[in-house]
Amino acid sequence: MSDRLIAVVTHCGRLGAGIAMVWIVSGCQSTTRVGDRYYENGKYPEAAAAFQAYLDSNPTDKEQRMRTLYRLGVIWATPGNAAYEPQRSLDVLQSLLTQYPGSAYSGEAALLRNLQLKIRDLDDELTAERVRLAELEVDLAEREGELASLDRELVEKADQIRTLQDSIPPLRVEIRGLIRDLASKEDELEQLERLKAIDLEQPPP
Repeated sequence: MSDRLIAVVTHCGRLGAGIAMVWIVSGCQSTTRVGDRYYENGKYPEAAAAFQAYLDSNPTDKEQRMRTLYRLGVIWATPGNAAYEPQRSLDVLQSLLTQYPGSAYSGEAALLRNLQLKIRDLDDELTAERVRLAELEVDLAEREGELASLDRELVEKADQIRTLQDSIPPLRVEIRGLIRDLASKEDELEQLERLKAIDLEQPPP
């Protein structure tokens, strides 16, 4: 019987009317038991398919529908499995909370939904921080490059400063020598001017 139920999972809610439709709907209602077995064995993709097929058959059993919605929400919210779809989990949990407020599943459903929203917000923040980190790393690399360039320039400037500092003492010595020479030449010129004046005062022979 279970093999036949599994076989009809993908056909629930899509076959024709009449006796065949009655048989299929009956089979779809039983798919929750198949889904429960998959769920309890950790076969989440298969469980999700069975539960979805059950919901697609528009079941009237309120308790069964609530439990199926909740379990689908859990499956789609569980990381590390092929059926992991956080947004679908949020949607189905919200549907459960909206359709059946105050049900036995409302507390857990609200908690799971809120946790997922918090995780999504944290993921968004983490993504933004990673982007910012990447931008800062680029900025840091540029600044380090500028600093290295300035360091090289500083070394060059330091060499130039030392060269200039080394050239100053000889220039000072040279300047002092030139000042002495200039003073001596000024004295010599002054003496020549005096001699010239004396010569000009004497009458010609």
